[in-house]
Amino acid sequence: AQRDPSLRKSGVGNVFIKNLDTSIDNKSLYDTFSVFGIILSCKVAHDERNQSKGYGFDHFETQDASDQAIQKVIGMLLNDKKVYVGRFMTRKERMETLGHPATRFTNIYEKNFGDANLSDEEFQQLFEPYGK
Repeated sequence: AQRDPSLRKSGVGNVFIKNLDTSIDNKSLYDTFSVFGIILSCKVAHDERNQSKGYGFDHFETQDASDQAIQKVIGMLLNDKKVYVGRFMTRKERMETLGHPATRFTNIYEKNFGDANLSDEEFQQLFEPYGK
């Protein structure tokens, strides 16, 4: 396992894998990805009961090896589950790229208008000042 935090935190060669079957452990993840290059560290995330959380990380020695792993394994079936493989992103990078989860949803559900009997046009006019 790679213990140099500066190398690991640089992001070079780090891969995130999600939608893993719960039967996949560190060794099977390592065996699956080691064909692409030298792996410095490999880990499947577990909860407090030591059950797989369904995602893991591989840290390759080179960016080329991680890029090749991402291209070859994304969408592949591992133990009958289609996995997602991508470049590892810190929480800060995810927030900058994808935005905060709460800001991505724009639908609202309105109820309990009682006897208002609003037409579609009146309903739209009521909420239009807040966006379209």
